[in-house]
Amino acid sequence: MKDPIFRAADSGDPYACLGVAYYYHEGKEVDFDIDAAITWYERAAARGCPRAHWELAKLFIEGQEVPPNQGMYLDHLVSASDMGNVDAQYALACEYRWGRILHKDDQKAFECFKRAAEMGHVRSKFMVGYMIQHGIVDEGTRGDAEMWFASVGVSGDADTFLDIGLDYEYGLNGVEPSLLEAIRWYQYGADMGHQKCIICYNSAVSTLAGKSVDGYEGRMEKLMNTDVQRETDRREHLLNVADEYLSEGDDKAAFESYMESAKLGDADGMFAVAMMYHQGIHVKRNDKKALELLMRAASAGSCDAQFFLGRAYDNDEYPRDETQAIKYYAQAAANGFLAAFYYLGRYVDHPEVYVRRVRGHRIVVRDGHEGRPRRRSGRPGSHGIHVLQRGRSGAGPQGGRQMVRSGRGPGERRGHMQPRAHEGPRGRHPRRS
Repeated sequence: MKDPIFRAADSGDPYACLGVAYYYHEGKEVDFDIDAAITWYERAAARGCPRAHWELAKLFIEGQEVPPNQGMYLDHLVSASDMGNVDAQYALACEYRWGRILHKDDQKAFECFKRAAEMGHVRSKFMVGYMIQHGIVDEGTRGDAEMWFASVGVSGDADTFLDIGLDYEYGLNGVEPSLLEAIRWYQYGADMGHQKCIICYNSAVSTLAGKSVDGYEGRMEKLMNTDVQRETDRREHLLNVADEYLSEGDDKAAFESYMESAKLGDADGMFAVAMMYHQGIHVKRNDKKALELLMRAASAGSCDAQFFLGRAYDNDEYPRDETQAIKYYAQAAANGFLAAFYYLGRYVDHPEVYVRRVRGHRIVVRDGHEGRPRRRSGRPGSHGIHVLQRGRSGAGPQGGRQMVRSGRGPGERRGHMQPRAHEGPRGRHPRRS
């Protein structure tokens, strides 16, 4: 039985349309179909859904799944920004700031950054402070700039501090180089125990003392060879191998690889093992064990686990608890499971605003690995009840075993695209796990 969101979408509910678009886009519940995804995103956007406009804007500028179209990108970007989507406001501000598509206009950029900052967007807060501090706009004083920076220090995570530190150290993303400022931001992350910030902090201090100088490429090599990065790469490898095994029908090998990744703290691995216990695939069905793993996966940032638990508390699969359902729906939506907005909307008005506000209050649980929420694409399947679908003969809807994590085949993970950043003199530094 299909998720009831499909019936609501047919009736025109904007967040149900968004959820169905997401299912087609990610290959959840249904086969991956980008044309169908766009159709449903457009229906949601036409009915006033800001997030649908933002998803369309990303599709048309990235050009990975549809031909790039700057006109469509700007139309949807401006609509999403005007309707209050903070990511769109930040992206629009960047377009005005760097003048790549729109005419460069620092005042309009500042206004967009400030709107997003006032709604809690951390990188926008930094840009507001930076533009005031450097006199790019005639707004506020250096004291005001420091207040914005202080707000970043309170609300940002360690990866944000690492990004800002690298921008200052190497003059990336339009930031004027300053070793002292780089050290300041690295220290924020180092104080949180972030290994890469610690490495950068020590290197920058050494450079300041005249002992050594890391070039950008050398620094990136160091960061990609940390213990944390190696563990992240190991978990990713295990997950891809497990996907391969599952698609080939080797349940035992898939279970072992998912379990190994779960033991390394990977939320996706925990979720996959939980679903195998829940459905008795390779192991004897054990819902108590499945629930324990689901709780761990949700706490580690798995949007699939968060959505599953939200549906469970909403559907009497566990003792019904509206507070828990709302909590998990909000977490899932904040972590990118767009169908959760529809279910959350049955409890709260303006679910996108609600999610933005609770995310700002740190209700969304992070994954514990360098302090970042998970942003990897989730799994296909019927998340309300079951996720690993075997069919009548143990086969998935396309003849082979349905993939647990990716609707596009082993290793073909789309991920959640981010607003483009200005490329500095050495290009944009990569996002880090």
